[in-house]
Amino acid sequence: MLYLYDNAIAADLQSAIDPHGGMNDHVKVMEPDGVIGLMAQLEEDKISFPLLCLIRSSDITIDANRSNFTRLHRGHAEIIDPKTNNLYLETANPIELKYAIHILATNTVDVDELTREIMFRYSSMYFITMKKPYEAEASFRFGVSIPPGSTITRESGANNYVKDGKLYESIIPIVCEGAVYFNYTPKHMTRTITQLKVES
Repeated sequence: MLYLYDNAIAADLQSAIDPHGGMNDHVKVMEPDGVIGLMAQLEEDKISFPLLCLIRSSDITIDANRSNFTRLHRGHAEIIDPKTNNLYLETANPIELKYAIHILATNTVDVDELTREIMFRYSSMYFITMKKPYEAEASFRFGVSIPPGSTITRESGANNYVKDGKLYESIIPIVCEGAVYFNYTPKHMTRTITQLKVES
């Protein structure tokens, strides 16, 4: 279900760069799954720049400081399916998610401007709402921020772009606060009828 976080952050990045839709549509945002084929597309010169690539760290840490025994093991009733008469119990395991936003452009002006916009958006805690996975018909909010003291890495003209061109890159680290893994367990509900007998 981590792709839901990827998609939510990517959508938020796109809205930050292009809040009114169509004004800055030349800036593309690519979620982690889309980055896989990026180098192959670069070799064939199919990519248009500037480009924002969201890359999730492969390491996922369980956040023991936010663990709740009841929420992890028993869960709470989240939704009732009227068709199957199932009650879904939601359990949650808190995790720490880390990302890197790679800004790729063919000139330093675009890189600097996009870096500035992202820094001001995520320098303090910024909250994003996403839909919960699977059976739940509910929303979930989590925070995104640039960790204090982080270094924004610049690769100024170090990468080769198709042969003789230059590709400028800036890397901004971000972390998700309040991220959790969700799990849903169905419990079938049955109706019982109790009879009240009164002795005479």
